[in-house]
Amino acid sequence: MANIVEVRDLSVTFKTSEGLVYAVSGVNLDLAEGKTLALIGESGSGKSVTMKSLMRLHPPHKTAIAGQITVAGQDVLSLGGKALGDLRGKEIAMVFQEPMLAFDPVFTVGDQIAEVVVRHEGCSYQAGRDRALEMMECVQIPSPRKRLDAYPHEMSGGMRQRAMIALALSCRPKVLLADEPTTALDATVQIQVLLLLRQLQRDLGMSMIFVTHDVGVAIEVADETAVMYAGRIIEQGPVDTVMTNPWHPYTQGLLGATVYPDMDREARLVAIPGAPPQLYRQITECAFAPRCPHAVEECLQPLPPPMVMGDRMARCVRLPEVAQLAENAVTTPS
Repeated sequence: MANIVEVRDLSVTFKTSEGLVYAVSGVNLDLAEGKTLALIGESGSGKSVTMKSLMRLHPPHKTAIAGQITVAGQDVLSLGGKALGDLRGKEIAMVFQEPMLAFDPVFTVGDQIAEVVVRHEGCSYQAGRDRALEMMECVQIPSPRKRLDAYPHEMSGGMRQRAMIALALSCRPKVLLADEPTTALDATVQIQVLLLLRQLQRDLGMSMIFVTHDVGVAIEVADETAVMYAGRIIEQGPVDTVMTNPWHPYTQGLLGATVYPDMDREARLVAIPGAPPQLYRQITECAFAPRCPHAVEECLQPLPPPMVMGDRMARCVRLPEVAQLAENAVTTPS
């Protein structure tokens, strides 16, 4: 199966008043056509930075991006001007974490969706409005014709998120990036939005990258998962395999700190000690070593190439020893 997204050796560095921030280092990703990849990890691990890099959304005067990004056969880092604008929205689109920040508060939701359609398809304003209505019906917004003329602040959080999805899908992109789209919603609405995204992805034949720090969400929506820590992908593979038999100690820690529906009520969660590192220097050793229960002196040396076995990858100098130690120690849902 062909890849719709290919990322090779992606590094993203930000210029700040406190110095350079090495937010992403050496990321490699593949997304197959029609598949969903879940990108998981703690806040600050580089998930959103990676996603915005796929669309070149970072401020160019403060950001240095190196590596290669290919979306639908196009070299994203070589595009500029109109070509980059044509890519965004048409080939690849994004559902942001907070829709109130994505919509312009002084224009109606319907006008904003119609504007995107007119820009990319060169159709009339009325045709854009018709597409906006079609997409709002598709994402199951109640009274969609009435909501076309609503301003963002006149909608509930769940309805705004659905409108954000309608905006992202209005030009039927080949790739959808969903950056923690359920974080600001209550539990019931979260489930509705997750089910909606999964249904739309299958119905429209899109490929999707779903960013989350919730292991349960990754299991629910994804075919494959990539685990990020301190700007690097430290484990990757089929979601069922990774979640039932994690290799990297960080993945094991995430699963050990997760609540599952069938968990014994007396069971205690095991928190990961410490905190993620500051990224004001280029980390060449294992960034998780200071928090890892299996760390040895060798972990403080430069990282070796990732270990790849079949359709799985992990970065740990003690593999497969650590994976074997934890094989029966982590309980995951069936």
